[in-house]
Amino acid sequence: MDIIMVNRGRNSEGSVFMIDTKDISTMELKDLKNVLKTVKDKRMELIIKLGELVHFQMLNKTLNPDELTEISFEIASQDRLMYKYGKQITYMNAASQQCSKCLQQLVENAKFCGNCGTLNPTYVDPNTVYKSCGSCSEEIHETALFCPCCGMKQGEI
Repeated sequence: MDIIMVNRGRNSEGSVFMIDTKDISTMELKDLKNVLKTVKDKRMELIIKLGELVHFQMLNKTLNPDELTEISFEIASQDRLMYKYGKQITYMNAASQQCSKCLQQLVENAKFCGNCGTLNPTYVDPNTVYKSCGSCSEEIHETALFCPCCGMKQGEI
């Protein structure tokens, strides 16, 4: 079963909108940046909510792990959305096939800029083997020690 993650936010007119993360590749760069900002703001609200809840529960000596875990999962969900949107923005910025440092045209599938040697951020080694992160299920390099999406140490999760 394919799970579709949806993000809610507000457009420039203040209206609520929803975005299926499967559709982010068709979004405009400006819209992606706005959605990323909305996701970051939501994450910050959740972190503040979690902190206030922990503080209140500690004062009353009534720690409720279920409540805290629920908010923690919501924060992790926002982290995954931030990673996906950020990754798409990087690819869109690099789609011009110009070096980010010297602005020279890059040869198709070039790992490095032929003019200054800067790494092409969209280069994908055809021999790379991927695995699924045991925490967030993001596809990551098989040799990765930590997941670039959720930050969890790989191996014994």
